[in-house]
Amino acid sequence: WLSYAHHMREYDEAMVRAWKEEVDTLLVFAGLFSGIVTAFNIEAYRLLQADSSQISIQLLQLISQQLAQGSNVTSTTSMQTAQTIFKLPTQSIRINASWFSSLICALFSALMCIMVKQWLREYLSMPPPSPRHNVRFRQHRYDGLVAWGVPEIMAVLPILLEFSLLLFLVGLIDFLFQLQCTVAAIATCLVALALLFYVVTTIAPVFSMHCPYKSPQAWMLVRL
Repeated sequence: WLSYAHHMREYDEAMVRAWKEEVDTLLVFAGLFSGIVTAFNIEAYRLLQADSSQISIQLLQLISQQLAQGSNVTSTTSMQTAQTIFKLPTQSIRINASWFSSLICALFSALMCIMVKQWLREYLSMPPPSPRHNVRFRQHRYDGLVAWGVPEIMAVLPILLEFSLLLFLVGLIDFLFQLQCTVAAIATCLVALALLFYVVTTIAPVFSMHCPYKSPQAWMLVRL
């Protein structure tokens, strides 16, 4: 029992260490990526607000036209006109929806990483002193780890971050098309190449078991 408990302890420590290293890497990426997305969101949310200076200019032009025509100008009609002047562009809504959704996914993945680290720390904590009870206790915890889907949650973490990155790139391309079409076209080509590489490396293991590109999303396709 002592030898078996020792081997199981080594196996668990190696497994938990590998998972913690992966979680730490994901946490670093999620933190850096969230900071980048937040910087873009600060600029993007302004697209949802009316340009007060532009509205004032248009209102002054409207008032001058009405005065020139001898029409009566009231504050009520001016407010109604101000509301009709500003119309929220659909493109601005798409950009903000993509970027804020990307930020939420990145923050949620960071939260999941923190929770997984807590679960793993608890998994290795306080083994019973008796080797026999230690083995039974370890097997009980390991069965619970598998039954409650912790390995599957570990596989979902990078996929969630990849989805967050995809949302950010979609919003970025939309934002660039609003600014300059040539720059947006170049960025679209680069993003398309990156997505093509991602799709090919994800699908390749489905057709060849010898392919080394076995990421979590690739394993999901293989199991399907």
